[in-house]
Order: sequence, then C-alpha cells, then structure tokens
Amino acid sequence: MEKITINMLFTAFFFAIGFDFITGVFVAWRNGKVKSKVCANGLFQTMGECILLLILSLINSIFPNTSIVLIFLLFAFLFKESISIIENLHQLGVWIPKCIKKGLEVCVEKIDAMEVKK
Repeated sequence: MEKITINMLFTAFFFAIGFDFITGVFVAWRNGKVKSKVCANGLFQTMGECILLLILSLINSIFPNTSIVLIFLLFAFLFKESISIIENLHQLGVWIPKCIKKGLEVCVEKIDAMEVKK
C-alpha cells in the first residue's frame, strides 16, 4: 500500500479549495446572494492558509523533523474544507449519507467544545 505523502495532502487540499469555491458560488447563486465581498473574504482566508502552509513547508525543508506540524495543519485544513463542501452540497440538494453528516457533526461539536475550554 502506498504511503500518504505531503505532496498528496497538498494536492488534496488544493483540489478541496477549488471544489469548495465552486460549490459555494453555486449555493450563493442559487440563493440569490452572490456578493463579491463575501467571495473576497473567503479567498483572503484561503490565501492566508496557503501562505501559512508555504512558510511551514519552507521550515520543513530546513528542519525535516517539523513535518508533523505541517501534516497536522494539512489534515485540519482538509477537514475544514470537507465540512464546507458537504454543507454546500447539502444546500444544493445533493443526498449526503446520514453517517457522514453525523460523523462530521460530532467532530465539529468536539472541536467547538475544545475551543470553549481554552
């Protein structure tokens, strides 16, 4: 079995960004709420995430032992994009299995609970 590499995670992350953007535009268009300011804010947030990952990639190339931080952030950002994509697909009327929706709800609730404790 092939190992998951950092390059694969980056590819998945950038694919998820594109798919999230496209589905988000469709949702906004369907609801009649297409606004350039909302789109720009989302793109700036995504650019910030990409810049953070770029900086961590550079640090990782200098100090290879730091790759765990980069991998953790890639998984976290992929999770965030996955939630957004599933929400967008749900709003577009695409059938989403209950087990996926429930699993994501539980994960989001646990993450929110961790943020409240801080």
